[in-house]
Amino acid sequence: MGLFSFLKSDKPSYSDKIWRNHDMALRGMITDAMLAITRKEIPVVICFFEEELKTVIQFLSAKGVPFLHVSERLTEVPDAVCVVSVTHIPEFISAIQAKTEFLFYGHYPLPSKEEALLKKLEAHRPTAPIRFYSSLDEPSLKIFGGEKIGELLDKLGMKEDEAIEHDFVSRAMKRAREKVELKVRTEVAAPSEPEWFARNMKI
Repeated sequence: MGLFSFLKSDKPSYSDKIWRNHDMALRGMITDAMLAITRKEIPVVICFFEEELKTVIQFLSAKGVPFLHVSERLTEVPDAVCVVSVTHIPEFISAIQAKTEFLFYGHYPLPSKEEALLKKLEAHRPTAPIRFYSSLDEPSLKIFGGEKIGELLDKLGMKEDEAIEHDFVSRAMKRAREKVELKVRTEVAAPSEPEWFARNMKI
């Protein structure tokens, strides 16, 4: 089955915005987060890896964007970008009542673990938008045909600072990660996505 197979109708419960590289994905995510604040919503940036969390915080600090690194239960709703690791999501979502948007900085390599978290978010915030900000230089796409998406972007004439957002792209990315999961028997934790692949797969 090819990367862009349309035989399945498993429409994801989230959307993907994909750039050519990590830097543009990060910029796009923070831009959307700031727009959420103007709509009086709480943008919650979620990171699966500690190194990615540090990257987001460093970017926000360098750009002067107001943010809050959430590492414990909130007592009040901040007028800023909330940055949180997956380990602190349960207590965070149970503490906030305001309208929320969930913005993920990249996918987790194993879709089964990611889906478990999405179910929790949807249970607590069924109407909250969930978006993933990814790039073509992610390891799973490099291994399983990400160049096909790159070719599609070229044919569409998309610029370096533009993103593609479509259900079939989300499905293609998920299937790439499903192939990764089939190859991982016992997961070894890691602080970053590249290190995760180095420990769990031969790239």
